[in-house]
Amino acid sequence: MRTLFGRPLWHNPPKLISYTLDGDDSSKQVFDIYSCSHVTHGILLYGICAWLHIPFTMGLYISLLIEVAWELFENSEYIIQKYRTSFPGYDGDSVVNIVGDIMFTVFGYVMASYSPTLAIVYACVSEVVLMPYKANFLYLSIGHLLQK
Repeated sequence: MRTLFGRPLWHNPPKLISYTLDGDDSSKQVFDIYSCSHVTHGILLYGICAWLHIPFTMGLYISLLIEVAWELFENSEYIIQKYRTSFPGYDGDSVVNIVGDIMFTVFGYVMASYSPTLAIVYACVSEVVLMPYKANFLYLSIGHLLQK
Protein backbone atom coordinates (compact mmCIF):
# COMPACT_ATOMS: atom_id res chain seq x y z
CA MET A 1 0.00 0.00 0.00
CA ARG A 2 1.33 3.43 -0.89
CA THR A 3 1.91 5.82 1.98
CA LEU A 4 2.71 9.47 2.54
CA PHE A 5 4.06 10.71 5.88
CA GLY A 6 3.38 7.26 7.31
CA ARG A 7 -0.32 7.43 6.41
CA PRO A 8 -1.95 5.33 3.68
CA LEU A 9 -2.93 7.45 0.68
CA TRP A 10 -6.38 5.87 0.26
CA HIS A 11 -8.20 2.71 1.25
CA ASN A 12 -8.57 0.00 -1.36
CA PRO A 13 -11.05 0.06 -3.01
CA PRO A 14 -11.09 3.87 -3.09
CA LYS A 15 -14.51 5.48 -2.65
CA LEU A 16 -15.67 9.01 -2.10
CA ILE A 17 -17.70 8.19 1.04
CA SER A 18 -17.41 5.56 3.76
CA TYR A 19 -20.69 4.55 5.37
CA THR A 20 -19.16 2.40 8.11
CA LEU A 21 -18.66 3.58 11.68
CA ASP A 22 -15.70 1.44 12.70
CA GLY A 23 -14.96 -0.56 9.59
CA ASP A 24 -11.90 -1.17 7.47
CA ASP A 25 -12.46 2.02 5.49
CA SER A 26 -13.49 4.32 8.35
CA SER A 27 -11.31 7.44 8.17
CA LYS A 28 -9.75 6.09 4.98
CA GLN A 29 -12.10 7.48 2.30
CA VAL A 30 -12.47 11.16 1.38
CA PHE A 31 -15.57 11.65 3.53
CA ASP A 32 -17.13 9.71 6.41
CA ILE A 33 -19.52 10.34 9.30
CA TYR A 34 -16.67 11.90 11.28
CA SER A 35 -16.17 14.56 8.59
CA CYS A 36 -19.34 16.24 9.89
CA SER A 37 -17.51 17.21 13.09
CA HIS A 38 -14.94 19.06 10.97
CA VAL A 39 -17.70 21.33 9.67
CA THR A 40 -18.23 22.27 13.31
CA HIS A 41 -14.48 22.97 13.61
CA GLY A 42 -14.82 25.50 10.79
CA ILE A 43 -17.91 27.07 12.33
CA LEU A 44 -16.18 27.49 15.70
CA LEU A 45 -12.99 28.80 14.14
CA TYR A 46 -14.97 31.36 12.15
CA GLY A 47 -16.80 32.40 15.32
CA ILE A 48 -13.54 32.90 17.19
CA CYS A 49 -11.98 34.86 14.32
CA ALA A 50 -15.10 37.04 13.96
CA TRP A 51 -15.15 37.67 17.71
CA LEU A 52 -11.49 38.71 17.53
CA HIS A 53 -12.26 40.94 14.50
CA ILE A 54 -9.85 39.03 12.29
CA PRO A 55 -10.56 39.66 8.59
CA PHE A 56 -12.16 36.77 6.65
CA THR A 57 -9.12 35.77 4.58
CA MET A 58 -6.64 36.00 7.45
CA GLY A 59 -9.05 34.02 9.64
CA LEU A 60 -9.35 31.38 6.94
CA TYR A 61 -5.56 31.02 6.79
CA ILE A 62 -5.38 30.79 10.58
CA SER A 63 -8.18 28.20 10.56
CA LEU A 64 -6.37 26.15 7.93
CA LEU A 65 -3.19 26.17 10.02
CA ILE A 66 -5.11 25.14 13.13
CA GLU A 67 -6.93 22.36 11.26
CA VAL A 68 -3.71 21.01 9.75
CA ALA A 69 -2.16 21.04 13.23
CA TRP A 70 -5.25 19.23 14.54
CA GLU A 71 -4.93 16.56 11.82
CA LEU A 72 -1.27 16.02 12.70
CA PHE A 73 -2.18 15.74 16.40
CA GLU A 74 -5.20 13.52 15.66
CA ASN A 75 -3.01 11.12 13.70
CA SER A 76 -0.28 10.89 16.32
CA GLU A 77 0.19 7.52 17.98
CA TYR A 78 -1.01 8.95 21.30
CA ILE A 79 -4.40 10.02 19.91
CA ILE A 80 -4.79 6.89 17.80
CA GLN A 81 -4.44 4.86 21.03
CA LYS A 82 -7.00 7.11 22.79
CA TYR A 83 -9.53 6.60 19.98
CA ARG A 84 -8.96 2.84 19.99
CA THR A 85 -10.59 2.59 23.40
CA SER A 86 -13.93 3.31 21.68
CA PHE A 87 -13.08 2.36 18.09
CA PRO A 88 -10.90 -0.78 18.25
CA GLY A 89 -10.19 -0.86 14.52
CA TYR A 90 -9.00 2.75 14.30
CA ASP A 91 -5.48 3.18 12.99
CA GLY A 92 -5.51 6.79 11.90
CA ASP A 93 -6.68 8.64 8.82
CA SER A 94 -5.63 8.21 5.22
CA VAL A 95 -4.15 11.16 3.37
CA VAL A 96 -7.33 11.65 1.31
CA ASN A 97 -9.41 11.63 4.50
CA ILE A 98 -7.17 14.28 6.05
CA VAL A 99 -7.65 16.42 2.94
CA GLY A 100 -11.41 15.79 3.10
CA ASP A 101 -11.52 16.80 6.77
CA ILE A 102 -9.69 20.03 5.96
CA MET A 103 -12.16 20.70 3.12
CA PHE A 104 -15.08 20.21 5.52
CA THR A 105 -13.48 22.66 7.95
CA VAL A 106 -13.21 25.25 5.18
CA PHE A 107 -16.85 24.56 4.28
CA GLY A 108 -17.91 25.19 7.90
CA TYR A 109 -15.87 28.39 8.04
CA VAL A 110 -17.39 29.72 4.80
CA MET A 111 -20.92 28.64 5.78
CA ALA A 112 -20.60 30.49 9.10
CA SER A 113 -19.41 33.62 7.30
CA TYR A 114 -22.43 33.60 5.00
CA SER A 115 -25.05 32.57 7.54
CA PRO A 116 -24.16 32.44 11.24
CA THR A 117 -27.72 31.31 11.99
CA LEU A 118 -27.51 28.35 9.60
CA ALA A 119 -24.11 27.47 11.03
CA ILE A 120 -25.42 27.45 14.60
CA VAL A 121 -28.40 25.33 13.57
CA TYR A 122 -26.08 22.92 11.74
CA ALA A 123 -23.74 22.61 14.73
CA CYS A 124 -26.60 21.96 17.17
CA VAL A 125 -28.41 19.46 14.94
CA SER A 126 -25.25 17.57 14.00
CA GLU A 127 -24.23 17.29 17.66
CA VAL A 128 -27.57 15.72 18.56
CA VAL A 129 -27.87 13.48 15.49
CA LEU A 130 -24.28 12.20 15.69
CA MET A 131 -24.22 11.70 19.48
CA PRO A 132 -25.45 8.07 19.44
CA TYR A 133 -22.70 7.21 16.95
CA LYS A 134 -19.95 8.91 18.98
CA ALA A 135 -19.20 10.96 15.87
CA ASN A 136 -20.10 14.43 17.14
CA PHE A 137 -17.61 17.25 17.73
CA LEU A 138 -17.96 17.36 21.52
CA TYR A 139 -17.29 13.65 21.91
CA LEU A 140 -14.49 13.31 19.35
CA SER A 141 -12.63 16.57 19.88
CA ILE A 142 -13.12 17.15 23.58
CA GLY A 143 -14.84 14.45 25.63
CA HIS A 144 -13.05 11.41 24.28
CA LEU A 145 -9.65 13.01 24.55
CA LEU A 146 -10.20 13.88 28.20
CA GLN A 147 -10.96 10.28 29.15
CA LYS A 148 -8.25 8.27 30.87
